[in-house]
Amino acid sequence: RPSAHRLVRAAMTRSWRRVGGFAALALFGAVLVLMTPGAEAQRRAKRRRSTGTAIVSDRPIPDSLYQHLQMQDVRRQASKDLTATDSYKCSNCPLEKDGRPLSVRIMFVDAYPAVQNPTAQAAAAKLGIEYSCDNPELAVAECFDWKLWTEGWVGEFANTFLLQLNMNVTTLTRANFSAAVGEVYKGGSSYTRCVWEVRLGNVDLCVGDFWETEERRGISPFASAMDSDVLKLGTLSMGTSDAIRLDSIFDPFTPDVWALNCAMIMVSAFTLWLVETTTEMNSDYEDQLEEHVRLPWYKGMSKSLWLGAMGYVSGGAAHATTTWPGRFIALGFGWFVYISVSSYTANLASFMITSSTALGLISSYSDISDAAGNLCLLEAIETMVKTPGVGKVSYDDYIPAIEGLYQGKCLGVQVGRNEWKTIVRGGRGQATICVDPADTKGHSTCANPDGLVKKIEISGCQCKDTSKLDPLDCPEDCPDHRKYCGLLEIQDEAFAFYMNFALPVSTRIQDYVSAWIIGLRQEGAIQRMKSKYIDAVTPDVCGGAMEQESQSLGLKSMAGTFVISGAFMVTGLIWHFVTLFMRPKMDVKARGMFDVASPKDVEGEVAHSSPNANGHGETIKPLSQKNPDDVWGSKHPADLSTMQYDDLCGKLAEHQKLITQQSRVLERTERLITAQEGQLEQILNLLADLPNKAAAPPPAASKAPRLASYQADLKQARQSEMGGGGSFGMPMPANEDVASSRHNKTNSPISNLPDDIGRRPSSSAQNGQNENPLLGFLSGLGGQNR
Repeated sequence: RPSAHRLVRAAMTRSWRRVGGFAALALFGAVLVLMTPGAEAQRRAKRRRSTGTAIVSDRPIPDSLYQHLQMQDVRRQASKDLTATDSYKCSNCPLEKDGRPLSVRIMFVDAYPAVQNPTAQAAAAKLGIEYSCDNPELAVAECFDWKLWTEGWVGEFANTFLLQLNMNVTTLTRANFSAAVGEVYKGGSSYTRCVWEVRLGNVDLCVGDFWETEERRGISPFASAMDSDVLKLGTLSMGTSDAIRLDSIFDPFTPDVWALNCAMIMVSAFTLWLVETTTEMNSDYEDQLEEHVRLPWYKGMSKSLWLGAMGYVSGGAAHATTTWPGRFIALGFGWFVYISVSSYTANLASFMITSSTALGLISSYSDISDAAGNLCLLEAIETMVKTPGVGKVSYDDYIPAIEGLYQGKCLGVQVGRNEWKTIVRGGRGQATICVDPADTKGHSTCANPDGLVKKIEISGCQCKDTSKLDPLDCPEDCPDHRKYCGLLEIQDEAFAFYMNFALPVSTRIQDYVSAWIIGLRQEGAIQRMKSKYIDAVTPDVCGGAMEQESQSLGLKSMAGTFVISGAFMVTGLIWHFVTLFMRPKMDVKARGMFDVASPKDVEGEVAHSSPNANGHGETIKPLSQKNPDDVWGSKHPADLSTMQYDDLCGKLAEHQKLITQQSRVLERTERLITAQEGQLEQILNLLADLPNKAAAPPPAASKAPRLASYQADLKQARQSEMGGGGSFGMPMPANEDVASSRHNKTNSPISNLPDDIGRRPSSSAQNGQNENPLLGFLSGLGGQNR
């Protein structure tokens, strides 16, 4: 029997042989994969899926739009019979594969002022038939020559690039609508029907003022946009109103501007109060009934608000300012008042010129939903209007839609900007209205081709009486002449609809038409065409009486004023708070909140100097510059809070004011007494010079009581005039001290009266008669109080 190790070696040998065989097979398979075509691309794709990295293409990246379009054209060359071209904005292109001009079918939608054929109009007039290229029975041969569609802002524009492309064109009109479109489109819009003709391949290009709506874009491709349209909201005018409107004075500004004006007044009043109430030099915030008392915060704010309102209506700032931050805030408020009042005055004049106001069925777009009414509009934008509560009545053209408004089917009508200029304000246009009783839609054509239609001639009507040249002279013959002048435009931001004008085009020529439209737009061709066919030839024949133009100034007009004024106010507030933060609490200048204006002779930081116990002068400081130890002696400042200290300083300041006022009253009283003393001295001197007719003077004993009584009465009179000092809350000096200290008089005329002054006897007294009455009056003068 073989040993165990021999068996193991044999098993390992067989295993290695098998592994070697499998490895050889795998290597052979890898070699075959590498030799297979496309293996490199598959390997790159596998690596991209595993690592997520991008693979750089070997193809060149186009540098411009036209190169990109050229590359697309090359890739589509196999599926289209077109030859490659260097640029889509080219002449004599596109071409068939054999080099012939490309054959296309173009449908022209005859509509003023977009597309017109003047040659066909002249041919119809020459034949004496009604002009209509859309009616197979009335269409003349000139309607089917594309080179003759040369008028209209879209017609001339399209004719410009069609001549450059020089394609083999088959001309179509709305008279050539196919029956196949009628199977897929049941609507009444001929414009949407032309879009469906492009979708079915019956037409390559529709020429007209087409709106590029979402619905139409899903049906057919469109070329680049030519222009944009703004939709207007119109309603029937109910005349004018001459009634007195009490709120007409608010018309110059919109409500939001008035609200912002009130907010500016309140903000400026609050900021001025906040800044100026911290200084006692501003008397605006003092109580007028009680002197030297500041108003409470609610009264101060109320007065500041009143001053702000007065400043606004009077055209100037009414606040008094004593600080630089307050002056900055007042400057901002003054700027706001200046611009606001000037704008209001200028705009109010324009409102006063118009004596009447036009009235319509509605005054805003929301009135339709409030009244649960309908809006007449074109079928193309019916899906765009999604306002709740607004019903929609769709039509296939503008004139039928306006007629629906006149028939009472709706409260408002949607009209394009160009049509409002030409049909409504310009009084130009013609159309037909289906009036068949079996068809109540009121479109331009009836569902039944034999249905009854009515012609609406806004312009072009002629009187039967050839002597009358103006259709206004024959209203019975031309009832629709300038009929829509009674429409009133409603300007409402809620009714904001904008559309693009673009041409439905097939993919075969889409790139060529788009390239030419972009180039002509950049050259300004569209604006020249619109000015030529709309603005220059359609004046406003209705006048401006029925036009409701909103002239109220809104936030956009007044935004600059509010921003500049607010900047000044914010600057003042920042300045104020920075000043409060940087100023030390206990290092306030002499004119701070708790300081008192000193008398005239002691203005400044030094009130006056008074001798102390040592005989040296001591400088008296204002209260705001004193420390707590100066006021409370040796009491520690920590025992008294800052609020308590400020409160006591305020009370002391009020007392110091009262003392200052009483001191001034005392000075005036002393000056008055001094003047009286001088007058009395003069009278006594005159009496002393009188001749003495008495034989002998009276005894001295009789003079002394009278003189003492006179001096006592005079002293009492002086004390009564000075209030005795009690009313001022401070002791008063004696009369003699006042006279000596303040007037420097050593010899008073009262203390040095002559001994013989009294009741001097006259000659009549010696004879037993009464004494002199003049001397009696003077002797009793001392007992009277001035």
